Amino acid sequence: MSQTEPTVILGSTLAGYFADMDTNGTNSTVMIDESPPQYIQVLKMANKVMLTSLLAFIMVAMGCVIAPDDLKRVLRRPFGVFIGFCSQFIVLPLSGFGLAHALSLKPGYALGVLVTVTCPGGATSNLYTFWSNGDVCLSITMTAFSTIVAMGMMPLNLFIYSRSWTKDGVIIPYSNIIISLVLILVPALIGMLIKYKKPSWCPIITKLGSIFGLLIIAIHIILNSIVNPSMFFSPWQLWFASFILPLLGYVFGYLLAFILRRPHIECRTICFETGAQNIGLALTLILVTFADSDLFQDMLVFPSLYGPFLILHACLIVVIYLIWQKWHGRREQNDLPTKEKESQRDVTLEMLPGEPSKEGED
Repeated sequence: MSQTEPTVILGSTLAGYFADMDTNGTNSTVMIDESPPQYIQVLKMANKVMLTSLLAFIMVAMGCVIAPDDLKRVLRRPFGVFIGFCSQFIVLPLSGFGLAHALSLKPGYALGVLVTVTCPGGATSNLYTFWSNGDVCLSITMTAFSTIVAMGMMPLNLFIYSRSWTKDGVIIPYSNIIISLVLILVPALIGMLIKYKKPSWCPIITKLGSIFGLLIIAIHIILNSIVNPSMFFSPWQLWFASFILPLLGYVFGYLLAFILRRPHIECRTICFETGAQNIGLALTLILVTFADSDLFQDMLVFPSLYGPFLILHACLIVVIYLIWQKWHGRREQNDLPTKEKESQRDVTLEMLPGEPSKEGED
């Protein structure tokens, strides 16, 4: 068969990459038939250490733009959080289900789509929100809330939509969800403490956070290509689904918030939170539930394609927004309450490394 060769490549690369990942905080190991090459093991360890460390620092940087009054405002009127919940756990899974049927994806590919679109938002959505001068406090609140709610919504959505392709139940990696939650909240709280104790440090930390964010993007795309070269041999339907689904997430998130008459700054925030999924959690769920299934290798392909497209689309949206903002001279900081506008005035000037924004200046 013509598809045999790509499957063999996948077995010796991506499957091996996740073969000995610790998925529940213990030393338990899921065995894969083919042992990964030594360089894959090295890349795996380097990737885990670097990305976890960089993400933690980025969340500290995001915390540096949040004041206690910002948090009170979001919690007092959580409209954006509710809209994000509907976009992320109702609209996006339904879109993935419909697209998988419309493209007649084979079961393994279709299940990979479902697992990915039912995952909560990832921490990188906070970075895209920061770069586009969105509501960072709302973004972090939404990420934390969606991560908690995912413990119930992921198994519910997978139960509803996966019946078309499999009768197997799924095992939700709750320990990984909790770890993701800790990785979001603890560094963000540290950043808020730094803003309270040493506000003069915040512009430097946020600048470094932007630089590290760009570094994460480069590392992810490069390592993803090295570790999983077989994804380049995927059928066009899978490429199309990987390309279009992140865009649908971003567009649906923005439109739903816009229809419900939320400020544009909040619409951008919900846009990124809906489209930027936690790909690491999706891959872990596939490993834990389907490692012994014949569908396992096919299921890993879609998240591996979806991740780079998700990043590239988000960066493109940020760039388009910054160009639009510069050309039209928009000052959407006026959408924020006065207290928050004052608290974020200094740190939000650092939108991208080497390119400060003029937004918010009086």
